Amino acid sequence: MTSLKFTVPLILLLFAAVLSAVNLLVHVPQAEQVAQEDSRKRLAQELSRLQSTLEYLLLKGDAPSAQYEIAVLAHNHDVIVAVLTDEHDRVTTATRRAWLGRPIAEVLPQIGLGQVLGALSERRAGIETGPGGRSLLGHAAILLGSRGEELRPSRSGSLLVAYDLVRYKAEAREQVMRQALYWAGWVTALALVMWAVFHFLLTRRTARLMRAAEALAAGRLDVRSGLSGDDELGRLGRAFDAMAVQVAETQTRLRDDLAERARVQRELEASDERLQQILNNSTAVIFARDAEGRYLFVNRQWERVFGLRSADVVGRLDAEVRGAERAAAYRAHDRQVLERNETLEFEEAVPLDDGVHTYISIKFPLHDADGAAYAVCGIATDITERQRADAALRASEASYRAIFDAAEDAIFVHDIDTASIVDVNAKACADFGYPREAMLRLRLGDLSAGEPPYTHEGAMRHFARAAAGEPMSIDWHCRTASGELRWHEVHGKRVTIAGRDRLLTLARDITEKKRAQAELARERESSYQREKLAALGSLLAGVSHELNNPLSVVVARAVLLEEQGSPSIRTAAAKIRSAAERCARIVRTFLAMARQQPPQRGPVAINEVIGAALDIAGYAVRASGITLELALADDVPAIHADADQLHQVLLNLVINAQQSLQDHAGSRRIRIESRFDAARARVLVRVADSGPGIPEALRARVFEPYFTTKAVGTGTGVGLAVSQGIVEAHGGSLTIEAPDGAGAAFLITLPLGDAAGERSSAPSLTREDAGARSILIVDDEEEVRETLVDILSQARHRVVTAATGREALARMAAERYDVIFADMRMPDLDGRALYREIERRWPAQAARVVFITGDMLTASLRDFVGASGRHLIEKPFLPGDVRRLVVELAA
Repeated sequence: MTSLKFTVPLILLLFAAVLSAVNLLVHVPQAEQVAQEDSRKRLAQELSRLQSTLEYLLLKGDAPSAQYEIAVLAHNHDVIVAVLTDEHDRVTTATRRAWLGRPIAEVLPQIGLGQVLGALSERRAGIETGPGGRSLLGHAAILLGSRGEELRPSRSGSLLVAYDLVRYKAEAREQVMRQALYWAGWVTALALVMWAVFHFLLTRRTARLMRAAEALAAGRLDVRSGLSGDDELGRLGRAFDAMAVQVAETQTRLRDDLAERARVQRELEASDERLQQILNNSTAVIFARDAEGRYLFVNRQWERVFGLRSADVVGRLDAEVRGAERAAAYRAHDRQVLERNETLEFEEAVPLDDGVHTYISIKFPLHDADGAAYAVCGIATDITERQRADAALRASEASYRAIFDAAEDAIFVHDIDTASIVDVNAKACADFGYPREAMLRLRLGDLSAGEPPYTHEGAMRHFARAAAGEPMSIDWHCRTASGELRWHEVHGKRVTIAGRDRLLTLARDITEKKRAQAELARERESSYQREKLAALGSLLAGVSHELNNPLSVVVARAVLLEEQGSPSIRTAAAKIRSAAERCARIVRTFLAMARQQPPQRGPVAINEVIGAALDIAGYAVRASGITLELALADDVPAIHADADQLHQVLLNLVINAQQSLQDHAGSRRIRIESRFDAARARVLVRVADSGPGIPEALRARVFEPYFTTKAVGTGTGVGLAVSQGIVEAHGGSLTIEAPDGAGAAFLITLPLGDAAGERSSAPSLTREDAGARSILIVDDEEEVRETLVDILSQARHRVVTAATGREALARMAAERYDVIFADMRMPDLDGRALYREIERRWPAQAARVVFITGDMLTASLRDFVGASGRHLIEKPFLPGDVRRLVVELAA
C-alpha cells in the first residue's frame, strides 16, 4: 500500500539526485571551457614574451641566452614542449635536448603535434587546440640575424610552445564535483527536514482523518476526527466532525419522520370523510370520472342541478347517465386532460329545467402514487347572473366612454395617492400628442413645461391641494410629446368613480388666446416705445443741430490748421480734429438710431460699423471695468447692407455682453473679432464675453421674442430677436456659441452681396482745384459762415455770405453764383423755403444749391432732400469734401 509517508521523501531525494546530475552535465563543460580560455590567455602572453625576448637575443647573436630561455620552460609544469627552429626548419633550441639539429617534421609527429607543421613552415602565428583538447599549441615566426652581423634580421625561424590542458580541466571538474556534492547534501538535508515537517503537519493528521471517515462509513455515527488548527486539515477536520454530527441528526430525524408519516397517513385517512363533507357543501358542481368515463364521485350540488342521486350515478358511465350525445363532448375533454396531463378551462351552456345556464368549468387530472393520471376531476361554477351583471356594466361603460371621449376638453382621471393618470379621453391624447398607453404612465406634473413656476413640483403642489378638496383653477404652461409648449386652462375637482376617490381635471387649450393677449400687450408696448422714440427723436434733432454747428467749426478749423500750420500746430490740430470727429460720429450714431426710415442698403465697411457701435457703448464698457479687445482683420471687404441696422445689431450685442459682466466676479472681458471667409464669400463678426454664460437649456430660447433672463426693468427680451431678424434679412445668420471656457459668444455671418458692383459704379472724385468760382453761403450761424469762407477762400474762390434766406434772395437778384450753400434750419426763411423760391425765380440756379444740415432725423427734411435731388453736406464737414463738391457742381 502506497503511503504519502514514503512517497514524499522519495520524491524529494529523486529531486536532489536530478538536480546534482543536471549540475554536473551543465557546469562541468562550462568549467572546462573556462579553464581552457584561461590557459589560452596565459599561453598568448608567454608566446608574446618569448617571441620578443628570443628575437632580441638572436639578433644580438647571444644564442646561449636564447637556449637558456627555452631550457627554463622545461621546469614549467604547464609547458609540454618548447621548440625553436631556424630558417631550414631544423631544431636549434628545445626543452628536449635529443631534438637539437633534427628536422621539426621528424620530432613533432612523435608527440602527436604534426598538425602544426604547416603553420610552422609558413611562419604563421596562432594558437590551436591539440588532439582531444588535451593541449594548446602556440606558434609564431622568429626573426634571425645574418651570420657575422648583429641586429640585422635576414632570416626567420619558428617558435612552438605546447601547453598542457589536462591538469587544468581536471581541477575545474574537481571543483564542480565538490560544489555539486555540497548542494546535493544540502538538498538532501532539506528533503529530510521537509519530510519530517510534512509528516507531522500532513500525513499523520491525514491518516487520522482517513480512519475517522472509514469508521463513519462503517456506521459508527459517534466517531469524530478531533483535528484542530487553523490550516486546511484543521478546517477539514472540523467540517468532517460537523458533517458527522449532521449525519447523526439526519438519521435521528429520518426515524422520527417515518413515525410522523405513519401518523399523518392515519390522519389523512380520517380526513377523507371531512373532505367529502366540504365537497358536498360547496356551491360549485364537482365530480370525478375515470379514464373510461365512469363516475367516481359527485357532490350534492351536482345532484341538485341534474336531479340525480350519487348512489345512482357513481360506478356508471357518463353515456348512461346524461346521454350519448352530450357524453361524447365530455369524453373529448377528458381525453385531452388525461393525454396532455394538463388543466382545461372552458365555458359551456347547460340546459336545465329553468332555462339555459352558463358555467365556467375547470377539469384537471388526478394522479396515483406513481404520478400517472387515472381520472378527471371537474369543477363547474354557474356564472349566469354574473354574465347578466357584466353585460349591464359594459353597456354603462360604453355610454360613459362615449360621453368621455366626445368631450371637447381634455379630461384626466388621477389616482389620489400616487397622482398617476388612470384614464384620459381622446381629446387629451390629441392635445398632448401621446397615445393612451403612454399617457397612463405619466403624472400631471410630467406634462409641465419645466421652467419655474411651471415645474413638476409646482404641479404636484396644486394636485395636493385639489386632492385635499380645494377647487383647482389655473392657467398652466404644458409641454406636448413633440416638445411644443402650449397653455392650458386647468380645472380640478375630487370625485368618486366606481367607489374610489379620484381627482378629475379638465384642460382646455388657451394657447391662441394667450398669444392674442401677448400680441395685444406687445402692440401696446410697441406703441409706447414708438412714442418714446418719437420724443427721443425730437430731442436728438434739437441737440444734434446745436452740437453739429460748433462741431463743424471745430473740425473745419482743425483741418485748416493741419493744412497751413507749423508741425507743432498741425499735431495739436490733429488731436483737436480727432476729438471733434469722435463727437460728430457719436452724434451721427444717435441720429441713425433714432431714424424711422426704410432700410437703405449700400456698400458698408463692417469694421467702421463696429467702431461706430463702440463710440456709443465704449464708455459704458470701460466705466464698468471691462477690458475691450479688438481683433479686426484688415482684408475684410465691404458688404451690401444697411449700416444703421447692422449698427443696431452690434450695439445690442455689446450692451448685452456688458450687462452680463456687470456683476460678474471673475474675468471681465469683451472681445470683438472680424474676418473674411474667402471660401464662402462671407464676412464673420464674433462678439464674445467672459461672463457667466448662458445655460444649455436656455440657448435654444434666447432668440425668442420677449424671452429674457434679465431682471425686471433691465431688458424686454426683444433685442436678440430683432437682431436675428435683421441679420437673416441680409441673407446671413446670427448664432450662439458655447466657448470652451466661461462666457458666451455670438457669431454674425453676412454675405458680400452687391457691394463690389456698387463701389465700381460710384463716381470718381473730382479734382479739388478747377479754377476760381463764385459761391454764396447762407447760414444763420456766423462761425459756420466764416469757416466755410476760410475753406473756400484758400481755394481761390470768391465767397459771399448771407445770414438769412431773404438776404440771400436779395444777393441772388443782383448776381449769379456757381454754387449756393444753404442751411436747412434758419429763422424766418429756412433752406426748404429758400430752395422753392430759387426754383421759382431762377430754375437754372436751383441745380447749384447744396444743402447744409446737422439734423437729418426729421422725416420731412429727409423726404424733401430726396425729392429735390440736390447734394447734401452733413455737419460737421471736412474742408476737402466741401472743395470737391464745389468743383463738381461748377464743372
